[in-house]
Amino acid sequence: MRTPANRSRAGIALLALAASIGLSLGVAAPANGDPKSGVLPLECDELGSLEVAVAGNGTATTPGLVVGDTRVGFPYKITLTGTFTPIGGEPEPFVDEYLRRAPAHERLDHCTFHQEGTNEFGSFVIDGDLLISYTPSH
Repeated sequence: MRTPANRSRAGIALLALAASIGLSLGVAAPANGDPKSGVLPLECDELGSLEVAVAGNGTATTPGLVVGDTRVGFPYKITLTGTFTPIGGEPEPFVDEYLRRAPAHERLDHCTFHQEGTNEFGSFVIDGDLLISYTPSH
């Protein structure tokens, strides 16, 4: 069971990730990719290597636009594992999961990402494991 302290550490690590790559998990970017959006590189089993633009301040399971394409990815399960080390502090491991019901169609994929960085809060390493549904290319 996640304790309030674990949720807090995961939240700080997610803020660190957001600040580092310009990613605020929220509303999907407009069709041609807003330059203020964060871009997250993904490795997917079916779709291959992608860059997904996301922006806004919503929830972690918000859609992302595939850069240079018309497809949109909709995560329905995200597992984040990693370590956040506050400035002057000890490494704090975390595991966090976001889950909602899987879609009923067949356009589903498994994707992963890895991010490392530092910012004004400290340093972090995050590995993401995602299950997504996606719209077809037009």
